[in-house]
Amino acid sequence: MCIRDRFISLGRSPAVVPETLDALLEKNIKIKRTYLITTNDDTIWNDCIPLIEEDFNAHYKSKNMELDLYSCTLMSDDIYNEKDNLELMRKVAGLFKREKNNNIYISMAGGRKTMSAAMALLAQIYNARAITHVLVPQEIESYGNIFQLTKLNKREQQKILHPKEKRLIFFPVIGISWMLDDIINALKGKELKPNRHEIIYILQENGLIDQEKKPTDLGNILLKLLNDIEKIPEPHYDEVKLRFKQAEDQHAPKNYRNFVEQLISRFGMYLKEIIGIKFANSSETRINNIHSPGTIRCQYSDGSKALVMDLITTAKTSGELKMLKEILAPFFKKKPLRAKIM
Repeated sequence: MCIRDRFISLGRSPAVVPETLDALLEKNIKIKRTYLITTNDDTIWNDCIPLIEEDFNAHYKSKNMELDLYSCTLMSDDIYNEKDNLELMRKVAGLFKREKNNNIYISMAGGRKTMSAAMALLAQIYNARAITHVLVPQEIESYGNIFQLTKLNKREQQKILHPKEKRLIFFPVIGISWMLDDIINALKGKELKPNRHEIIYILQENGLIDQEKKPTDLGNILLKLLNDIEKIPEPHYDEVKLRFKQAEDQHAPKNYRNFVEQLISRFGMYLKEIIGIKFANSSETRINNIHSPGTIRCQYSDGSKALVMDLITTAKTSGELKMLKEILAPFFKKKPLRAKIM
């Protein structure tokens, strides 16, 4: 039996999460695992996330449903440019790879339109089960924003978070995973097998290659995205093993445990082990270098001293390891999430 998973893009309207889950349950679609796709915005993490987590624990945890808050959080507080959008695409693609053997439902009700567009494209690439959108009465929707919700008492909040009247709209997905290799080859200018020539026509009709079979600007963007996706390492569900000496806590930089916990919560699907190597006099938190096979050396510093660590990853090739380094890089360059990870 396939497990049904769910990706929900989240902005400042936390009500979309329980509204969507309730609507699915009413249709006898039980969601095993819910991923929130969001930014590092203060309002979302200080106000929306605690409310969602409290409500999820009260209504869905007893149904053996799981909530993943951290695996797809962007380092930026919004999507400002193509770099932020690329980070989003890579992280969502990682979730799709992780859940490739399960039925995946995408919710478009919350977050930026950029998030919805990115997930819709990836839904086609990875053959998602369906894209959904939940509709509620206007008087309910007007209170779904966090600034309105916080003005209500608990009883009134529950009426907004779990409205009786709602409609779930399904958008079918036409999967293209079976033709991905041919699409990549066509964009690279390689000759396709005779029975695959219709793909050339499809790409031309969609403005991705020109009449000379060369990729257009849009075609080059798609090719880079598909190449990036191919290089994302295979994720896993296993627990990340920690190998730190017991005496390290006494001499380690301040808050290193919190840093490691946040690293695992956001990238644990690509990490097998984290090994403490040595201490160093450094004020920098950074990725130092990469080793084969599948190891990234990095360090965490509290501003005066650093702990050097090896990340043993799921990457099997040098291309996958380089891609994972790019995925991890923003985490080491900016302040970690303010939310406490337990």
